Amino acid sequence: MDKSRKRLFIKKYTSIIEREKIIKLAVENECNTLVFSMDDGYFRSKNTLYTKLIKYYNLNIEAGGRDLHLLLPRRMYFFHSDMFRMEHGKRKLMHHFCPTNPKTISVISERARNFLTLVLPKVTAPRIFHLLPDEVHQNTWCACPACRAFRPAEQYIIAVNTASDELAKLDPAAKLAYIDFDPEPEAARVKPRKNMFNTAIVK
Repeated sequence: MDKSRKRLFIKKYTSIIEREKIIKLAVENECNTLVFSMDDGYFRSKNTLYTKLIKYYNLNIEAGGRDLHLLLPRRMYFFHSDMFRMEHGKRKLMHHFCPTNPKTISVISERARNFLTLVLPKVTAPRIFHLLPDEVHQNTWCACPACRAFRPAEQYIIAVNTASDELAKLDPAAKLAYIDFDPEPEAARVKPRKNMFNTAIVK
Protein backbone atom coordinates (compact mmCIF):
# COMPACT_ATOMS: atom_id res chain seq x y z
CA MET A 1 0.00 0.00 0.00
CA ASP A 2 1.29 3.45 -0.90
CA LYS A 3 1.26 5.24 2.47
CA SER A 4 2.05 8.55 0.76
CA ARG A 5 -1.51 8.63 -0.55
CA LYS A 6 -4.03 10.48 1.58
CA ARG A 7 -7.45 9.31 0.39
CA LEU A 8 -10.88 10.82 0.07
CA PHE A 9 -13.78 8.56 -0.94
CA ILE A 10 -16.24 10.34 -3.24
CA LYS A 11 -19.88 9.26 -2.98
CA LYS A 12 -21.16 8.41 -6.45
CA TYR A 13 -24.33 10.50 -6.18
CA THR A 14 -22.40 13.66 -5.36
CA SER A 15 -23.31 16.42 -7.82
CA ILE A 16 -20.76 17.92 -10.20
CA ILE A 17 -20.92 21.25 -8.37
CA GLU A 18 -20.31 19.54 -5.03
CA ARG A 19 -17.41 17.59 -6.52
CA GLU A 20 -15.71 20.82 -7.54
CA LYS A 21 -16.00 22.09 -3.96
CA ILE A 22 -14.85 18.78 -2.48
CA ILE A 23 -11.76 18.66 -4.71
CA LYS A 24 -10.69 22.16 -3.73
CA LEU A 25 -11.28 21.38 -0.06
CA ALA A 26 -9.35 18.11 -0.39
CA VAL A 27 -6.35 19.92 -1.83
CA GLU A 28 -6.49 22.48 0.98
CA ASN A 29 -6.33 19.57 3.44
CA GLU A 30 -3.37 17.98 1.60
CA CYS A 31 -5.43 15.10 0.26
CA ASN A 32 -3.77 13.77 -2.90
CA THR A 33 -5.99 10.80 -3.83
CA LEU A 34 -9.65 10.49 -4.78
CA VAL A 35 -11.46 7.15 -4.69
CA PHE A 36 -14.49 6.71 -6.95
CA SER A 37 -16.94 3.79 -6.99
CA MET A 38 -16.33 1.53 -9.98
CA ASP A 39 -19.71 2.49 -11.44
CA ASP A 40 -19.23 6.21 -10.81
CA GLY A 41 -19.86 8.51 -13.76
CA TYR A 42 -16.28 9.76 -13.44
CA PHE A 43 -15.03 6.72 -15.35
CA ARG A 44 -17.38 7.45 -18.26
CA SER A 45 -17.26 11.24 -18.20
CA LYS A 46 -15.75 13.59 -20.72
CA ASN A 47 -13.92 16.72 -19.67
CA THR A 48 -15.87 18.61 -17.01
CA LEU A 49 -14.66 21.28 -14.64
CA TYR A 50 -14.14 18.81 -11.81
CA THR A 51 -12.19 16.36 -14.01
CA LYS A 52 -10.06 19.29 -15.18
CA LEU A 53 -9.46 20.21 -11.54
CA ILE A 54 -8.28 16.66 -10.87
CA LYS A 55 -5.73 17.00 -13.66
CA TYR A 56 -4.75 20.51 -12.60
CA TYR A 57 -3.98 19.42 -9.05
CA ASN A 58 -2.40 16.17 -10.28
CA LEU A 59 -4.53 14.04 -7.96
CA ASN A 60 -4.23 10.27 -7.84
CA ILE A 61 -7.31 8.25 -8.75
CA GLU A 62 -8.28 4.92 -7.17
CA ALA A 63 -11.45 2.88 -7.67
CA GLY A 64 -13.86 0.99 -5.47
CA GLY A 65 -15.21 1.30 -1.97
CA ARG A 66 -18.34 -0.52 -0.85
CA ASP A 67 -18.79 -2.01 -4.30
CA LEU A 68 -19.41 -5.70 -3.55
CA HIS A 69 -23.08 -5.31 -4.53
CA LEU A 70 -22.00 -4.35 -8.05
CA LEU A 71 -20.59 -7.81 -8.63
CA LEU A 72 -23.97 -9.53 -8.29
CA PRO A 73 -26.83 -7.34 -9.57
CA ARG A 74 -29.90 -7.40 -7.30
CA ARG A 75 -32.13 -7.90 -10.35
CA MET A 76 -30.79 -11.47 -10.66
CA TYR A 77 -32.50 -12.43 -7.41
CA PHE A 78 -35.89 -13.01 -9.03
CA PHE A 79 -34.58 -15.74 -11.35
CA HIS A 80 -31.47 -16.92 -9.47
CA SER A 81 -32.24 -16.52 -5.78
CA ASP A 82 -29.90 -19.44 -5.00
CA MET A 83 -26.96 -17.09 -5.65
CA PHE A 84 -28.02 -14.83 -2.79
CA ARG A 85 -27.40 -15.34 0.90
CA MET A 86 -29.58 -17.55 3.07
CA GLU A 87 -30.93 -16.52 6.46
CA HIS A 88 -33.13 -18.82 8.57
CA GLY A 89 -33.68 -21.06 5.56
CA LYS A 90 -34.76 -18.26 3.20
CA ARG A 91 -32.81 -16.46 0.50
CA LYS A 92 -32.39 -12.73 1.07
CA LEU A 93 -32.12 -9.99 -1.53
CA MET A 94 -30.17 -7.47 0.52
CA HIS A 95 -26.54 -7.53 1.67
CA HIS A 96 -23.97 -9.74 -0.02
CA PHE A 97 -24.60 -13.19 -1.51
CA CYS A 98 -23.81 -16.91 -1.40
CA PRO A 99 -20.06 -17.11 -2.14
CA THR A 100 -19.85 -20.92 -2.19
CA ASN A 101 -22.25 -21.21 -5.12
CA PRO A 102 -20.19 -21.77 -8.32
CA LYS A 103 -22.73 -19.73 -10.30
CA THR A 104 -22.21 -16.80 -7.96
CA ILE A 105 -18.45 -16.99 -8.38
CA SER A 106 -18.83 -17.12 -12.17
CA VAL A 107 -20.95 -13.96 -12.20
CA ILE A 108 -18.60 -12.17 -9.79
CA SER A 109 -15.61 -13.03 -11.98
CA GLU A 110 -17.28 -11.72 -15.12
CA ARG A 111 -18.61 -8.56 -13.49
CA ALA A 112 -15.30 -7.81 -11.79
CA ARG A 113 -13.45 -8.24 -15.08
CA ASN A 114 -15.87 -5.90 -16.86
CA PHE A 115 -15.74 -3.17 -14.22
CA LEU A 116 -11.96 -3.38 -13.83
CA THR A 117 -11.44 -3.21 -17.58
CA LEU A 118 -13.63 -0.10 -17.70
CA VAL A 119 -11.90 1.82 -14.90
CA LEU A 120 -8.26 0.72 -15.33
CA PRO A 121 -7.33 3.45 -17.84
CA LYS A 122 -8.28 6.22 -15.40
CA VAL A 123 -6.75 4.72 -12.25
CA THR A 124 -3.34 6.10 -11.31
CA ALA A 125 -0.43 3.66 -11.37
CA PRO A 126 0.54 1.89 -9.24
CA ARG A 127 -3.15 1.05 -9.32
CA ILE A 128 -5.08 0.49 -6.10
CA PHE A 129 -8.66 -0.75 -5.81
CA HIS A 130 -10.93 -1.13 -2.80
CA LEU A 131 -13.59 -3.80 -2.26
CA LEU A 132 -15.30 -3.42 1.12
CA PRO A 133 -18.37 -5.14 2.60
CA ASP A 134 -21.72 -3.41 2.98
CA GLU A 135 -21.66 -0.70 5.62
CA VAL A 136 -22.82 -1.92 9.06
CA HIS A 137 -23.45 -5.37 7.55
CA GLN A 138 -19.94 -6.77 7.26
CA ASN A 139 -21.04 -9.85 9.26
CA THR A 140 -24.27 -10.35 7.30
CA TRP A 141 -23.38 -13.27 5.06
CA CYS A 142 -24.82 -16.58 3.92
CA ALA A 143 -26.02 -19.36 6.22
CA CYS A 144 -26.77 -22.04 3.63
CA PRO A 145 -25.39 -25.55 4.42
CA ALA A 146 -22.26 -24.99 2.31
CA CYS A 147 -21.52 -21.48 3.60
CA ARG A 148 -22.02 -22.40 7.25
CA ALA A 149 -18.58 -23.98 7.11
CA PHE A 150 -17.10 -20.47 6.74
CA ARG A 151 -17.26 -17.49 9.04
CA PRO A 152 -18.55 -14.20 7.58
CA ALA A 153 -15.02 -12.82 7.23
CA GLU A 154 -13.99 -15.95 5.32
CA GLN A 155 -16.99 -15.68 3.00
CA TYR A 156 -16.01 -12.08 2.33
CA ILE A 157 -12.45 -13.12 1.44
CA ILE A 158 -13.76 -15.81 -0.93
CA ALA A 159 -15.63 -13.08 -2.81
CA VAL A 160 -12.75 -10.59 -2.83
CA ASN A 161 -10.27 -13.29 -3.87
CA THR A 162 -12.44 -13.91 -6.93
CA ALA A 163 -12.18 -10.26 -7.95
CA SER A 164 -8.47 -10.10 -7.15
CA ASP A 165 -7.81 -13.02 -9.51
CA GLU A 166 -9.35 -11.01 -12.35
CA LEU A 167 -7.34 -7.94 -11.35
CA ALA A 168 -4.10 -9.91 -11.42
CA LYS A 169 -4.80 -10.95 -15.01
CA LEU A 170 -5.42 -7.36 -16.10
CA ASP A 171 -2.63 -5.68 -14.12
CA PRO A 172 -0.21 -7.90 -12.17
CA ALA A 173 1.18 -4.85 -10.36
CA ALA A 174 -2.19 -3.61 -9.08
CA LYS A 175 -3.32 -4.08 -5.47
CA LEU A 176 -6.76 -4.69 -3.98
CA ALA A 177 -7.62 -3.36 -0.51
CA TYR A 178 -9.87 -5.33 1.84
CA ILE A 179 -10.67 -5.18 5.55
CA ASP A 180 -9.84 -7.97 7.99
CA PHE A 181 -12.71 -8.20 10.47
CA ASP A 182 -12.16 -11.86 11.35
CA PRO A 183 -12.24 -12.26 15.16
CA GLU A 184 -9.86 -15.23 14.80
CA PRO A 185 -7.56 -14.34 11.89
CA GLU A 186 -4.98 -16.94 12.87
CA ALA A 187 -7.63 -19.66 12.42
CA ALA A 188 -8.85 -18.43 9.04
CA ARG A 189 -8.93 -21.17 6.40
CA VAL A 190 -9.39 -18.75 3.51
CA LYS A 191 -6.32 -16.61 2.90
CA PRO A 192 -6.26 -13.38 0.83
CA ARG A 193 -4.42 -13.39 -2.48
CA LYS A 194 -0.93 -11.97 -2.71
CA ASN A 195 -2.15 -8.89 -4.59
CA MET A 196 -4.42 -7.92 -1.67
CA PHE A 197 -3.68 -5.86 1.44
CA ASN A 198 -5.57 -5.18 4.63
CA THR A 199 -6.63 -1.60 5.10
CA ALA A 200 -7.83 0.03 8.29
CA ILE A 201 -9.44 2.81 6.24
CA VAL A 202 -13.16 2.13 5.98
CA LYS A 203 -15.39 4.62 4.15
